[in-house]
Amino acid sequence: MAAKDLWTATKDEGFISLSGEIDYSVTPDVRAFLLNAVKETSGVLKLDLGNVSYLDSSGLAVLIEARRVLMMDGRGLEVTDASPQVRKLFSLTQVGILFGM
Repeated sequence: MAAKDLWTATKDEGFISLSGEIDYSVTPDVRAFLLNAVKETSGVLKLDLGNVSYLDSSGLAVLIEARRVLMMDGRGLEVTDASPQVRKLFSLTQVGILFGM
């Protein structure tokens, strides 16, 4: 299975939806996708993680990095929905507050 088969993403005018498994094997691609979306948008970037079945610490680090880049530009990153697995990780790591959760 190719790395891209593990996750998918859609982008529409400041709204991004990620789905599937986001782990160390795909985080370079997810990172490139998110940072490109940051460059192509303005304002708060909204992120739907409701269909993410797995997110590891490297995926979480990518989300935090994207937020940091946005904050440096006076913008923000807001998670609009999160799967139970992502909510659990946000709770365990206490970073949910960073994403409006």
